[in-house]
Amino acid sequence: MLIASSASAQANPCGNLQLAAAGECEIRTEGGCEGYCEPVQFTAECSGRCTGSADASCTGSCKADCQAECTGTAGSLDCEGSCTASCKGKCSANCSAQANGGGAQGECEAACAASCEGECDVSCEATPPSASCDAKCEASCEGQCNVEANIDCNADCTADLRGGCEVQCTTPDGALFCNGQYVDIVGSMEECKNWLLTQGVDVQFHAEAEAEASVSCAAAPGSRSPLTGTGIAALVAGLGVAAARRRKRS
Repeated sequence: MLIASSASAQANPCGNLQLAAAGECEIRTEGGCEGYCEPVQFTAECSGRCTGSADASCTGSCKADCQAECTGTAGSLDCEGSCTASCKGKCSANCSAQANGGGAQGECEAACAASCEGECDVSCEATPPSASCDAKCEASCEGQCNVEANIDCNADCTADLRGGCEVQCTTPDGALFCNGQYVDIVGSMEECKNWLLTQGVDVQFHAEAEAEASVSCAAAPGSRSPLTGTGIAALVAGLGVAAARRRKRS
């Protein structure tokens, strides 16, 4: 997955996100690239940008509902499944203020649904099926209420990234995706490649020209040559929202 970078991000032309260990990236160009510019591909970047805290009233009411559901199923509640379903079910209501229910609301709901999957995965990751109802509901509600706290931010972030992603798809360099997540490059692809090299990433060039080339991180401008690397772990330089939440729950 992707995590938010530290203050050193200003020197990182690959963007505000850095690859975690064992990351897999690819350069996509015209010929289907735009189809990848969707909310689900922006969750990592937007998690780093949108850091609103869950509201106590949301957490309280959520836990009450969750406890009732959990005890009614003899504690067999699936934390992530319940969290995601409940969260997505509230997206329409939480996005209702977006542009009087117009197109912006639809964008908000799509961003909200994608955020639900990411937040619930992170919140429930350390909660096993054998956990108590209290533990499952605490984790589930943390994910749901974090989404609610960042509704507007995620919608704005998604719209911004979609535009940038679609533009990059039309350039010779294409757009960069790592672990399925769009990377908002702040410099050129050449600068990004050179920065990766300074981080100790083993970059290999391949001569085959492909419209959609799998790479380990970047490609030179004007080239569709895939790159592979083995030093991905060296890119992890800071702690992001998702990583911090995982550590908090572990």
